[in-house]
Amino acid sequence: MARLFLAISLPVELKERLARLQEELKKIGADVRWVRPEGIHLTLKFLGEVPEDLIDQIVKLAEEAIRESGVKSLRLGLKGLGSFPPGKAPRVVWVGLTGDLKELALLKRHLEDKLARLGFEPEGRAFVPHLTLGRVKSGRGRDSLQKEIHRRREEEIAPEGALEISEIVLYRSTLHPQGAIYTPLRRIAFSN
Repeated sequence: MARLFLAISLPVELKERLARLQEELKKIGADVRWVRPEGIHLTLKFLGEVPEDLIDQIVKLAEEAIRESGVKSLRLGLKGLGSFPPGKAPRVVWVGLTGDLKELALLKRHLEDKLARLGFEPEGRAFVPHLTLGRVKSGRGRDSLQKEIHRRREEEIAPEGALEISEIVLYRSTLHPQGAIYTPLRRIAFSN
């Protein structure tokens, strides 16, 4: 069994930019478990514990989803801080995305439809594309963090096009006390 997910990886320079943002947010003193910058990614579909003999089928269905979606590439930017749940005390702190979001949502929908054939339940909630920066562990500093998130909700972090995507990646997630380790298993290129 392998703990798997499909995601879009980020270039090193964007991960470094997000690491600097995390350092700024740490100064608030909120009790947050920050995601290691090298692990920040855009999750498209979390698959959970999967028998390893399904990996080839997952890749084949992802290739079909990409082809049928018609998405050839995606140009995205990073903009604004947000949190889940929206409008309430934050439990997850994230950075939002701009750019080809309709195409991204179309790709996500095709992935959901294809992977349902293998028994992976479609996501029950609306797709909100985001990059998770951290998870709030307690109420310490939460109000200050929430104010900072609100203050920076429209801040441009990376201009549209800073993230040019031409593939998705099937990752293995290995859980460790210091945080999950993500290992790319397969890269699935967009059709040209």
